Amino acid sequence: MRLKTFSIFGLSFLVMFTLTSCDNENLVNEEELNFSDENPTLIVLAEQKAGNDGYDEKGFSIVNCPNSLELHKLYSGLKLNFQLSGVTRIELESVDGYALSGTVGIQWDETGQPVIGEAENAGSILVFNAPDENGFTPGKDYSIFTLPCDLYGGYRLSIYKDGLVAHYFGVHQTVEPGTFITPGDLAESELEFDDPDAPLVEEERPELDATTTALLRQYQQNQTEENKQALLNQMGIRYDKVVARKKAKLRELEREALTPDVVEEMQEIVDEMVENRDVRLEQQFLRLIDPRNDDNPNDAWMVLRGASAPNAYIGYAPVTNAEYAAFKEDFTYNEGQDNYPVVYITIAEATAYCDWLIAKDNLHNYRLPTDEEWVLGAGHMPKDVTMNAGRVETGLTAVDAYSQTTGACGGIDFWGNCWEWTSSTDANGQYIIKGGSWDSERDDCRSEKSDVVRIGTQGYTNVGFRVVRTDFI
Repeated sequence: MRLKTFSIFGLSFLVMFTLTSCDNENLVNEEELNFSDENPTLIVLAEQKAGNDGYDEKGFSIVNCPNSLELHKLYSGLKLNFQLSGVTRIELESVDGYALSGTVGIQWDETGQPVIGEAENAGSILVFNAPDENGFTPGKDYSIFTLPCDLYGGYRLSIYKDGLVAHYFGVHQTVEPGTFITPGDLAESELEFDDPDAPLVEEERPELDATTTALLRQYQQNQTEENKQALLNQMGIRYDKVVARKKAKLRELEREALTPDVVEEMQEIVDEMVENRDVRLEQQFLRLIDPRNDDNPNDAWMVLRGASAPNAYIGYAPVTNAEYAAFKEDFTYNEGQDNYPVVYITIAEATAYCDWLIAKDNLHNYRLPTDEEWVLGAGHMPKDVTMNAGRVETGLTAVDAYSQTTGACGGIDFWGNCWEWTSSTDANGQYIIKGGSWDSERDDCRSEKSDVVRIGTQGYTNVGFRVVRTDFI
């Protein structure tokens, strides 16, 4: 059930709130007011409690309030209306750390619009409590007052119910002076409640929602630029919600992490996602619209959706010792390690293996993946993925040891275990390697990390390779 939209506040609310903000002696001592010499000051409390009218009368106040001030131009915040029963507490956070509560001065520009100054005693987290232990009344309108705030980059709305909490993330909204936003796409039936002490983590690879699925179908049936843009816009909202969740995790780590390197790692992830947003969205779009079905679901090749190469597939796993030994008869390895990734292979040796595959198959070309193709196959690495990295093992493992973790194409062992060669090089001619290894930090395993290189003429004990198959042109 979707969140109901609030109606505009009535005149009675404005009149009552005018009295509350400017004349109520509990909020502002009239003797302290100086209407002529000082600019008004707006105060928003960090903790508010809903009253009978659905808002906290003391949550928003103005000091030095001139009689001519049009208060409706300053009220701002978030409007809520739940159908759920038992909701007792709401927590609102700007995931970019912007001020939602605090004290700000107000001036007016030449057009008569209010200009808000820097906040003092600023808080980026705001709490809104129900009037009593029974919780918020289902179907009733509630208002959380905030400072005007840019929430385009995201906000966290945590909903507490029956001792559990569910998190909603909103994006692309701004609280302007005199306006209230609503989380318009919040579906109460989709909220997932969990222990409040559980860590805030994102889904590994969330399924397409109904809106994105409908827009994808619309584009597939009629591939106009308008339909493409509508699909990309919806994908952008979903992507930015994931980024907002990661920002919220970053804020949580800043408050609670014991070591700065954990915060730095998360900051790098957020920065990379923001910087490469357009590239990632284009890759996701190309994957989505790729109409191909796997021509042989039982073989070791996975459809490389979104690749520009003709009918591109990528290996299900890195090339193993046993597979490489079939090509090179004098190659030896430890007993019992048939299914371990082959390592200590140079670029020339990996290319020779691909040429051997070509000689056996006159229908396809075989080669190393480019950096971009490898990322298309792997997709984004989930933050809490299970893999052989960070020295959780004492060395290499079989390529299917962590087969429960799959990349975007359905292949395995993309992250950790061993680095993988690509055919892409940096400005100095060194080859980019991807995916990290058993002795890598988890952060170095991220798919988008493209600054780790090796000399192509050397073999390394933790670098293997995966193969791409395409049709001959």
